[in-house]
Amino acid sequence: MQNSNEDRYLKKDGKTVNKKYVAKKHSKEKNVKLFSKGFTIFLIFLALASILYSIYLNNYMKISNIYITGNKATSDGEIIAEIGNPIGENIILYKPEKNEANIKKLPYIENASIKKVFPNLLNINVEENYPLFFQNSDGKDYYISNTGSLLGEDIGEFDKSLLKEIKGAKLRSEIGENFTGSEASINFLKAIQGFSYFNEVNQLNLENKAQIGIMLNDIDVKFGDLNDIDYKLKILDNILNDAREKSIEITAIDLDNGKNPIVKVSPDSYSDNLNY
Repeated sequence: MQNSNEDRYLKKDGKTVNKKYVAKKHSKEKNVKLFSKGFTIFLIFLALASILYSIYLNNYMKISNIYITGNKATSDGEIIAEIGNPIGENIILYKPEKNEANIKKLPYIENASIKKVFPNLLNINVEENYPLFFQNSDGKDYYISNTGSLLGEDIGEFDKSLLKEIKGAKLRSEIGENFTGSEASINFLKAIQGFSYFNEVNQLNLENKAQIGIMLNDIDVKFGDLNDIDYKLKILDNILNDAREKSIEITAIDLDNGKNPIVKVSPDSYSDNLNY
């Protein structure tokens, strides 16, 4: 049998090329066409679509909890109703911006923000501006908001029994401005709202800036000046909590001494060294 080396070669474009080389090259060209760029992109798109569809159907990504903070005059129910009660909706497709605008339509809401906390939580924070104080001046009641802005004489439908009385402040006349020019008084009003005993406040006397007065139910509190506001409010909180735990009835508290407050208790109450 004649073995010819010429069988292993062929002519291609005027050149002598090994047949095995050509076969391998053709095989590679076929593979490249099979996994082309367009086909690869299609496969990636198909995979992502499958993942997103699975997430959409999965209960793990559906809203099941809503936390609301910052609201006092507006109930949780009112806020949830305004955003269409999104429980059960897919959190990925939920649009906070649209619903933030809806919350702001409520009477006392100044600002609202909604944050999605994956996989299933909505965190809603609101800022309110609602009537909280009043002061009688020239025989008329003027209303002041929780932020310290003057609301004027008309506040519409509101439970006025919930309002705290302010005495002695020099009221500004411009509606929407801070009710007083004293920044320290504004800070005091905002700070005291952060303590649980604020619910028991009947009256705040701001007439004498060197001796602010607080009426807490039947307890007369001499707050002193408006220096170290946060410190003295915390001291007052400690005194009231301690007295409550020991069933001691307090009649007066003098915080004007700073670190050495004076506490007067009822003669009918248990009396002991309170060590304040």
